[in-house]
Amino acid sequence: MEYLNKLYGNGEKARILYNAVFGSKTWLDLDRGTIDYEKAKRVMASEFANYAEDIDFLMDNWVEIMAPIEDNIAILKELRLKGFKLFLLSNFHREAYDRVSKKYDFFKLFDGIFISSHYGLLKPEREIFLTMLNKFLLAPSECIFIDDTQINVSAAEELGITGIVYTEPQRLRQKLEELKIL
Repeated sequence: MEYLNKLYGNGEKARILYNAVFGSKTWLDLDRGTIDYEKAKRVMASEFANYAEDIDFLMDNWVEIMAPIEDNIAILKELRLKGFKLFLLSNFHREAYDRVSKKYDFFKLFDGIFISSHYGLLKPEREIFLTMLNKFLLAPSECIFIDDTQINVSAAEELGITGIVYTEPQRLRQKLEELKIL
């Protein structure tokens, strides 16, 4: 919403566009990999015909707002230096992941990357966690899952994974220190 509010103000248009794009079932279908990017744009535009140009713009440009949080990258590097294995589990549609992962080097810090659209699964579905654990031969009791959404963290915890709800870098560092990780 912050991105939309910057573009369109805090009014009705921003809320409508949020629902049309980021809050839509089609967005989830993109992240699941069950619809391709161009078809998703057409579906969204057809459902909100009065906003078709805005939807097209958002779909082509939203990924530009995705920038790494440098403090988080510093934490990743510290964990790496301490010998921890690092894995990325993300709800991400294929085209956006391809663009972002080529743009930023921090993706190279991960020992394994599991992107929802590549597997037809979404967080917080139990199956996405089980499939990732199996793929990388990870024991739930040896994992810490960090996510900015409580429902995703709760899903991981149900499998015996320690969870941290991310709010900001300093709080993450504090939680990792409490767990004797940092």
